[in-house]
Amino acid sequence: MYIMKYLNSKDALLIPVAIIILLSACKKDFLEQKKLSAIDETAVFKDSVRAKGVVNNLYSNLGMSFNSRRYNNTPLDAATDDAEPNLYDNGIASYYTYKLSNGAINSSNVDKDVWNKSYQMIRAANIYIKNKDNVPLTADTKNFWLAQVKFLRAWYYFILLKHYGGIPLIGDKVFEDGESINVPRSSYEDCVNYIVAELDQAAVFLPTTYPVGDSEDRRITKGAALAVKARVLLYAASPLFNSGARSDDPDHYVSYAAADNERWKKAADAAKAVIGLNVYSLYNLGAAPFYEQFLKNTPRDLPEAVLVYWQPANTSNNFYVENSANPVSRGTNNGYQGLKYIPTQELVDAFGMKNGLPITDPASGYSDGDNMYSNRDPRLTYTVHYNGALRYMGGAFGDQPVYTYTGVIPTSTNRSVTSASDDGMYRPTGTPTGYFRFKSMNNFGTGSGSELYRPWTLMRYAEVLLNAAEATNEYSGPTTEVYDWLKSIRQRALITAGTNGMYGLKPGMTKDEMREVIRNERRVELAFEEHRFWDVRRWKIAPQTENKETHGMEITRDATGKYSYRRVVVRKHTFTNAMYFFPIPQTELVKSSALKQNPGY
Repeated sequence: MYIMKYLNSKDALLIPVAIIILLSACKKDFLEQKKLSAIDETAVFKDSVRAKGVVNNLYSNLGMSFNSRRYNNTPLDAATDDAEPNLYDNGIASYYTYKLSNGAINSSNVDKDVWNKSYQMIRAANIYIKNKDNVPLTADTKNFWLAQVKFLRAWYYFILLKHYGGIPLIGDKVFEDGESINVPRSSYEDCVNYIVAELDQAAVFLPTTYPVGDSEDRRITKGAALAVKARVLLYAASPLFNSGARSDDPDHYVSYAAADNERWKKAADAAKAVIGLNVYSLYNLGAAPFYEQFLKNTPRDLPEAVLVYWQPANTSNNFYVENSANPVSRGTNNGYQGLKYIPTQELVDAFGMKNGLPITDPASGYSDGDNMYSNRDPRLTYTVHYNGALRYMGGAFGDQPVYTYTGVIPTSTNRSVTSASDDGMYRPTGTPTGYFRFKSMNNFGTGSGSELYRPWTLMRYAEVLLNAAEATNEYSGPTTEVYDWLKSIRQRALITAGTNGMYGLKPGMTKDEMREVIRNERRVELAFEEHRFWDVRRWKIAPQTENKETHGMEITRDATGKYSYRRVVVRKHTFTNAMYFFPIPQTELVKSSALKQNPGY
């Protein structure tokens, strides 16, 4: 259930000889050979403490794809219609997310971090598996450690799979010095089958839960293995891969040879298996917003967490999100270093009303202007800073609203009057869209104390429910189960039940209607959690969502304090069919003649 990045204090004896092995095995590009010292390797795996260090090291890149500061301090969300990189930054042209959404990525300039790090971790896992029988452990402990290694290796393969499609599978092979490396890509289907089999094997020997206070309680659980399996199968069942043979993909690297609706059932059954463990629940402490779960830092406070990446215990601060997305008015004491990305009007519009109806429904009660943020889905307030929303910690000024308006700004430098001189649209340090991210950011001003060492929740129970709902709807239509899963998420979001107890859901929906509801529910519930980028691709709707303009909300204040509102274009995105996948890096194609490039590059 819980993952540690580095060693805890009792595991801090990862000695230099083990580090030498890992570095020599891991620091080069894909499958790069480096001769290992037989003496060093033997010494490491004859010592259980050193061998445990090898296992622990495999956790070190678990969150690399999720990382909110992955590209120029921006997440992949900034390459979708949910967010934009900061267009006021003079270095915007160098942002990788800017290039991604401009259609400017090719095999020569594609970021190689995922390819390199994933294969580094896979090689390290294979070194452990090669030596697993030499580690002086009980049989049960050997199985537990091997299960972790197999899970982590499968996780890194899945990261590769979602970026590139089918990739080279090398099994347990450790390439030795002087050995030729020329491994072709495996088909998408073979990769999915391999990853699923590895996760199934790992799940057998992983515990369902750890006792409270157990020194291992931040490690992988059975639920994590089964949940990742469910996500892999959900992606595999989706239209991008499951629509039949492609003429431009004869080797089936990015598609199945034939469509099969039964893949949706496999995905649904896998998600239901996680639900059936009865060990997870939605974070719901009365009136406490779901937002608070992202600020917790102990396993016992995270009932919804399925897979978590923990920061090192000695981290002096954990302002990963704040350093990239804070309003400048929040100040350096809340982690501000520079605004790098901001939410769009498209994301804000996706949030419905507190009665559960979309803002486009005439019965929703939505109105433009001064009341456009009133009575909205409570998740909006805990995901996005909008004009006058929430609060910031402004040093001596205490808690004050964040203002994003332009126009006539009061001349007072006292932030208790306004923060618009710092945060407003068209200000050098302001927001180009009229919004800031709030989700996952600390909220010191509430008096809740330090919120450092916050983990990254890579998978949570709400996603499992949404995965089950999507796969079940696609296979069987909108069953009672599908409605119940959605109602439970909306109830936790503090949406009102209504007189019919449906939380704004329309009774008797068709499969197509329910599909749109589920897709929107994923967007608002899982915003800024590394889903939108992959979802619009696997659904094959990226040409509609990404090949268009994004917008912001220009709010202008006059001298009397009255606001006027105007929806404004922020930027035009570009999307081509090649962009459903990352290109294989050119450097890898040069090194391995067996590798073939993705379609369109």
